[in-house]
Amino acid sequence: MQPVIYDGTSDVRDGELLAKKAVGADAIINLAGILGTAETVGEEYEAAEVNILGALNVFDVARDLGIPVVQIATGHEGQPNPYAITKKCITDLALSRAEFVSQPISVVRAYHVYGPGQKMCAPHGHSKVRKIIPSFVARALTGMDIEINGEGTQVIDLVYLDDVAKVIVDALDGPYGEVVEAGSGMPIQVLHAARTVIKACVSKSEIVFKPMRIGEPRYSEVYAKDPLCPNAFPYKLEETIDWYRQKLKQ
Repeated sequence: MQPVIYDGTSDVRDGELLAKKAVGADAIINLAGILGTAETVGEEYEAAEVNILGALNVFDVARDLGIPVVQIATGHEGQPNPYAITKKCITDLALSRAEFVSQPISVVRAYHVYGPGQKMCAPHGHSKVRKIIPSFVARALTGMDIEINGEGTQVIDLVYLDDVAKVIVDALDGPYGEVVEAGSGMPIQVLHAARTVIKACVSKSEIVFKPMRIGEPRYSEVYAKDPLCPNAFPYKLEETIDWYRQKLKQ
């Protein structure tokens, strides 16, 4: 099966261009989206335009071509930020289409993905979204304080990117009209994750606690209840750290 994967050279908001790019594909994997929690507060229109309307363009193109779709979802559903809200909306719309018009759409709920290749935010990179492991690792490797919002008691599900990719590819063949969970099902507190990174990096970084960011609850439990990924954090953390170590030297 030859999927069409969003390549960053076009925009899912442009349905006509998307239709041209999808010609000849056997399936579409929709990974496009406006990401972030606090970063999306005040950017509701763009988040809705990309995460909802853009995804609907993908669904329409796939329907017209008669091919299946895998739609990426998030474990943060229920949180009070535009990212979580819009992703929950498109998940519901995807399931509605699959049920009522029999369109072959699978939804993959990805949890806290980590691994080589994730972009770093300031001061180490230019990503607008602060991802937990890139942030922790970059700061640990450079001896900076590792910043945690709140008390660090938030429960997360850190899952390696290769495991998530396998779930997504497998979902091309179904089950359609269901949500499958790309998570390990092994919860870990943010504070424990930070300490694990510091130890693995052999770092002298200190942990400092910051106020909660807007759009994020002080305490939350976000982990897979029906997990499909076999490996829990810190699986391949050393390889991930090595990648960032090389990246920071460039």
